[in-house]
Amino acid sequence: MTDTTQQASVSPFLDPSFMDDPYPALAKLRADDPVHFVAPLGFWVILRHDDVKRLFNDPENATPDRRYWEHFQPRPEGSFMRWVEDNGFFSLPPPEHARLRKLFSVALTPRAVKRYEAQVRETVERFAAPLRQAEGVIDLMEAFANPIPNAVISRITGIPPAGDDERRFRELAQATIRGFFSFSDEATKKAGDDAFLEISTWVRELAKARRDSLGEDMISDLIRAQDRGDRLTDDQIVMTITGLIGAGSETTAIGGMIAAMTLLDHPNQMEKLRREPKWIPNAVSEILRFGFGGPAGLPRYAVRDFELRGKTIRKGQMMLLSFGGASRDPAVYEDPDRFDVTRDVRDLITFGNGPHYCLGANLARQEMVCMIEAMLDFLSPSSRWRKDLAKFQTIGPFRRPVTLPVELGPRTVSKHRRRDR
Repeated sequence: MTDTTQQASVSPFLDPSFMDDPYPALAKLRADDPVHFVAPLGFWVILRHDDVKRLFNDPENATPDRRYWEHFQPRPEGSFMRWVEDNGFFSLPPPEHARLRKLFSVALTPRAVKRYEAQVRETVERFAAPLRQAEGVIDLMEAFANPIPNAVISRITGIPPAGDDERRFRELAQATIRGFFSFSDEATKKAGDDAFLEISTWVRELAKARRDSLGEDMISDLIRAQDRGDRLTDDQIVMTITGLIGAGSETTAIGGMIAAMTLLDHPNQMEKLRREPKWIPNAVSEILRFGFGGPAGLPRYAVRDFELRGKTIRKGQMMLLSFGGASRDPAVYEDPDRFDVTRDVRDLITFGNGPHYCLGANLARQEMVCMIEAMLDFLSPSSRWRKDLAKFQTIGPFRRPVTLPVELGPRTVSKHRRRDR
């Protein structure tokens, strides 16, 4: 049995060039050291698909509740963030979590999300239309991938979707999710706390208004939701909507950006989608498998000492469940470094596994389908993304895109037929 103090090799996670192309190093670790300790950052990276899938749903050994982390520092007493830490999804005992999740899921089932499809398409089209006439180099992150998820959430929750409010809403959502990162500095965490309070106050006022006048939006759906007479409180609705806003805005924006980069890097696969748009929903799964998350993933925290593949993980230590390690595991995916939009992507772990499977997965998939359909229209076969001009922000083992400069090629008549919007 090996303890962390016996780890002698230097982790590739400490190499500044690692993020440029992490997959060769991840493959070597997955084969030779699949439960890998990163010193001096003090966390484990779990790289094999079976282990990642298990630890997403292994309450005897691991929890998503950050209060178990050995370096956890609670937010200020009396703050709304403190209330979320103590009462949020990840901190609830299993019976209470299951009860609330059943109520929350009413607004995010495939059937419910299908109802929002027209709104999603109209929102995507609002940002896609100007790009069909654009020329030269554009920042696809700023012009397309970044604003869409928040505009979608604004619209389907009933939050005013236009003008300065929409931009402020997006800024707050992204500041919130960055403040939740365990590796964020204190200034980023403080900005996240402030943003979370402002956006939750915004949602709370809307929830109060909806109780007097229900509409056809997600907040109204949550107010209506009940199970054997059990209903959600305003605090619970605010927590859910605010969490969906924070998590859904950043991750779906990055998902749209990853889709653009991956398709532009694989023009033959992009052309296949133009010819056969029926593969677009499947392409979403393959894009998430192939490119989402890189070496990073979702954290879990050890609730007790336990052994995994000969390593002793101590109570309170963080385990980073690596998307890039699990999603390219050759034990699950044949020729995993090949991108194929027709691949049968089974056991995709990007949205998690078990009782904490991402509530917003159906909405995120729908948004990505619509974004890809639009990109097939305004990105010509000769378009390319300018890696030499791109900017990234690194936070611990996470790498966040800041810009996605794309050089638009000469316009051609697309063979991809857009669906009615």
